[in-house]
Amino acid sequence: MKKNIIFIPLLFALLIYISLPQLYVSAEIQDQRFSDVHNDFWAKDEVTQLVEEGIINGYPDLQFRPSVSIMRGQAANLLAGALKLPEAPYQPVFKDVSPKSSHLRGAMATYQEGIFGGKPDGTFGTGDQLTREQMASVIVRAFKLEDTGEDVRFTDDNKISESHKYGVKVLMQHGITTGKEDGSFDPKSPVNRASFVVFLHRAMIQAGMLEKESPISFNKPKTIGDFDPIRFEQQFVEVPITNEDKTFLRSNHYLQLVTKRVQPYAHATDHVYIYGVSGMKSTRVTVTKRELPNGDYFVFTELRNPQRLPIRVDLVQIEKGIKENRLEPYSKYPMKKDIDDTFGFDIATSPIGVLETVSDQGTGQQMIAKSYRSRDLEMKYPNGALSQTRELHDEKIAHSNIVMGPNRVTVYELYSRGYDIVDQWYLSSAEKLFSSNQRMDAWMHESIINYKKRNKWYTANGPYNKMATTIEPMPASGRGYGRNLLLVKEDRVMLLYNQTQERYYEDLLHNSFANLTIFRGNKTYWETEVTSTYLKNLYNFTAPFVDTRFNEQIALFLYNGGKAFGHKDYNEGLRNYANLLVQQQKKGNVSALTKSAYYIPDYFPAKQQVRTHTSMNHLLGGMNILLMAYQEFKDPIYLQTASAIEKAIQLDEKKWIRSDGDIWYKRDPNGQFAGRDYTHLTLEDLIHSYEKWSAVDKTKLPVFERMIKSKAGYLNKNKKGYTTKIKEGLERINMSNLLPAGAEHTDAL
Repeated sequence: MKKNIIFIPLLFALLIYISLPQLYVSAEIQDQRFSDVHNDFWAKDEVTQLVEEGIINGYPDLQFRPSVSIMRGQAANLLAGALKLPEAPYQPVFKDVSPKSSHLRGAMATYQEGIFGGKPDGTFGTGDQLTREQMASVIVRAFKLEDTGEDVRFTDDNKISESHKYGVKVLMQHGITTGKEDGSFDPKSPVNRASFVVFLHRAMIQAGMLEKESPISFNKPKTIGDFDPIRFEQQFVEVPITNEDKTFLRSNHYLQLVTKRVQPYAHATDHVYIYGVSGMKSTRVTVTKRELPNGDYFVFTELRNPQRLPIRVDLVQIEKGIKENRLEPYSKYPMKKDIDDTFGFDIATSPIGVLETVSDQGTGQQMIAKSYRSRDLEMKYPNGALSQTRELHDEKIAHSNIVMGPNRVTVYELYSRGYDIVDQWYLSSAEKLFSSNQRMDAWMHESIINYKKRNKWYTANGPYNKMATTIEPMPASGRGYGRNLLLVKEDRVMLLYNQTQERYYEDLLHNSFANLTIFRGNKTYWETEVTSTYLKNLYNFTAPFVDTRFNEQIALFLYNGGKAFGHKDYNEGLRNYANLLVQQQKKGNVSALTKSAYYIPDYFPAKQQVRTHTSMNHLLGGMNILLMAYQEFKDPIYLQTASAIEKAIQLDEKKWIRSDGDIWYKRDPNGQFAGRDYTHLTLEDLIHSYEKWSAVDKTKLPVFERMIKSKAGYLNKNKKGYTTKIKEGLERINMSNLLPAGAEHTDAL
């Protein structure tokens, strides 16, 4: 019985509470406008209402920055707008207010109304911080507040200037300020944006200029990465990346556009914007938008800081109409690293991941990279030659974003510690880069496994990768990175594109074509920019030099890629490299066995007259290029040069075969054979040679058939496996029975 007696009054009270909605003040729920004005922010209601009224605004990066101090010029503008003061004509009253000043309207209007006066030095003080006591006086004058006669005072009244004692007292009488928790007013401290908004809001409510609205509750925004608003004053400069969205560079330094240019390439166009940094001579921020033929684009951002002072610059994007925002990270696949005898330890890992965005325009994806902080290394030689590398200091996750309703703020952070370069890139498409999650996962997983041979540190001038320890200059840390021509061309990507037609691979290929053009410069062939100490010790030559294998692979890449994309210049690289090979006999840069049988060296030094060794894989690659050029252009000089190489191989066939069936790596200029051959690479080349001669002159086949059997037999006996190219190649030439035992590899060892 007692339980019922207690329960009935409680139920009755609850029913009364529910039936009287006027007693319950519900919060209005809406999306955040600013990333730093949230549900826990003490002045969120006042800030939101004044923003809705158009009295105050936030910053371009959708922050309000409540703790930033209000300047006198800003306060004048805000009061002129809030009070709807009439326009006042310019008067030469203040030294720091010109007819073109951004504070002209506020200064003239508030001066005319007697709200603001000038300073003793004849200035308005537009850039001076507004103190709390000054704020009290201007609000009292602006809203014509009068002394109520109430005796009020703060514990630090003695610190308030005589000229502002009245304003502070009246402001307290009207309850617009209650002072600090300790009973003080703190008159000399500057007023921040949040406090000024609250004081202005209270004054406008009392004056009947605003109606107090219901409390506000924000929907919780969604973030990716460590999104952290910058609470200090920042400078912004807009970068014209897209017409639909806004992109800014943000820093606590002034940034000024120094140069802008458009650089067209055969299959892409660069829009380059270079910004100077005030107070930091020679420090530059370069933003390069690389437009691709399919409408996708790369954005490469570089902060180059030769000064000792640290600096942070952010690339900030503001996008509207966002419905969904999801990141698929590479980190879902753990990376197992090792120390390679040739390359040492590679500290670089992978991009961050693929950001998928559903918006009013549809579903698009971005590949987002980390930032890479490095420094330039150079070694100059007495002959004027130069070798260039970089020392990689660190890579960092530099991307974060926040979605507030339909608006997304994305930040790409570039932080320089001084004397360094910071790079960051992303690839953006209005379409899906990968047609399925399975395709995307397959690429991510492959990239993690083969992290040493997959590009991740892209720049507008090409990708940087860990270099062999036998290069110079090599930093003491061992973290020497450079532009490796074999990785500038995206050979693996070409194969995957031919198999899948995925948009991401298409974009990487377009980018690779542009990078190869940039690397080549005004020459018709490619010279390395890094010195190999292995070659320097052997032949005493340095960078730059032509590596025949690199040029052969690039010619093939451009040929196949050009055909895949319908490029009119698809065979230009093929012709140029074939011509370079043909020229070597006339230059005397060959090792002749007879007048019509000779080897072409692996390397052509640019600054020194040196004849280097010939390795079997370089030799076969060059011969195959010459045969392709003959088929493409029908010039007999290409066939003549290819035949001279074939004849030399035939004459030395028994010398090339090692006792275990493998092939020697190289033939030195003195005729000596030496070195352990690549595991798989040369067999791939032998198969290609067999195919090329099959189409041109079948009488040349026997020597290559015997060498294929010998090399494949060696691999089979030692269970060293095979590559996908070897497997498919043996099938094409009807020699599948020679497929070596062991595992299949995507990349040749």
